[in-house]
Amino acid sequence: MKTLKYKKFSGLHIVCKKCNRHIEISQTPYKGCNHPLERQKYKAIIKSNGGRKTRDLKSLDYDEAVKELLDFKCELSNPIKLIKLNAQPEIKYELFTDFMYMFGDWLENIGIPRHEQKIRSPKHIKETIGYINKLGGFLMKNGYDLKKLTIYQVDKHMLGKYYEYLEQTIKSNATFNHNIRALKSFYNFLTGEKQLGLPNIPKKMKLKYENPNPTSISDEDFLKLLSVINENDSIEILKSGVKKNRFRPYTKDGIELCAYTGMRLEEVTSLKYSDIVVDSNGELECIIGTDLKFERAHNWDKTKATKSVYIPISKELEDLLNRLDYKANLGVDKFLIAGNENIDRKTLAKQLSHSFTFYRRKAELGNDFSIKHLRKTFLTKLHLQTGLTESMGYQKTSSVVLKNYIDKKAVVKEVNKRGFSYF
Repeated sequence: MKTLKYKKFSGLHIVCKKCNRHIEISQTPYKGCNHPLERQKYKAIIKSNGGRKTRDLKSLDYDEAVKELLDFKCELSNPIKLIKLNAQPEIKYELFTDFMYMFGDWLENIGIPRHEQKIRSPKHIKETIGYINKLGGFLMKNGYDLKKLTIYQVDKHMLGKYYEYLEQTIKSNATFNHNIRALKSFYNFLTGEKQLGLPNIPKKMKLKYENPNPTSISDEDFLKLLSVINENDSIEILKSGVKKNRFRPYTKDGIELCAYTGMRLEEVTSLKYSDIVVDSNGELECIIGTDLKFERAHNWDKTKATKSVYIPISKELEDLLNRLDYKANLGVDKFLIAGNENIDRKTLAKQLSHSFTFYRRKAELGNDFSIKHLRKTFLTKLHLQTGLTESMGYQKTSSVVLKNYIDKKAVVKEVNKRGFSYF
């Protein structure tokens, strides 16, 4: 991949503004960016007063970029000069691409006051920026020069054509809505944060209805899937020709823990032996998990008590915990799944997800469910047998559980099984 000219210089980096990677040739951990030269910019990252100051440099010439960086260092070391410079008229940005880059920085909280900062996951930032870049790509394909196109020239007719393009090319309602929500967020940034005198065009864009109609996994299908999880014939050949071994000694245990706890995949991989609670007689009482989705959205600053989920002990979960030798590890700060492995928890979660899909296909089951459906299956069973799902902390309200997690067909079957009668 061709990159801007680079020689190692303290504080100077090359950044791809499409995928937000540092791509200077000396930083191998950031390799993998294949975006064109036009997406690259020099960036200054300076340590100052115990913090980090950053600035996108204007010049694409190496020597000029170094001069800009040195000027930036001088500003930071000379408060009087810095105040004087800040008093100068602000540069007026108008290009559509300039605001794309600003939006990316805003999502990453670059230059944002602490009280206005919002914690966003790297995945969310990357996907949101990707959706806006998708709009840029659409405009280019339709003859617009992004080097000249101003944000004020992007009118409702252009965005209307883009909306129609998304309708025609995206089959999934959820994916379509992700694109539109990113567009709405971008324009909220333009009109709110940047206070541009623009009409908020995406405000009138309608999202598609996402009918959850949750489905659960039948007992027969799940048991059949478990029966094929072993090291025999567990090599998957990807379309690229790369071979992947989908079996690990902990694969089956990990999938079963997902099924018997009803927790999200990342929450399952974070469960530890120290989360297991026993009563005064030493008998299993529950496992206390953490609602990580809630924590990220509502408790990112750790000002509230952690939202715990009290996982009931079923016969199946008890058997699994015995296999995991919980008595010998009770109270130990060690992960239940792959506790002896040097593996990142997010990587483990992806690994279990891919393995689930592989073994589902190996068992010749349908393609209409994934490892995520184990949570829906668990909550459906818990709802039918107890009706106390939200009381244990799985969701905040029963309406969320009923709308997004309960398999209506399974409910009907259970009602029929119990002998429903009109009179």
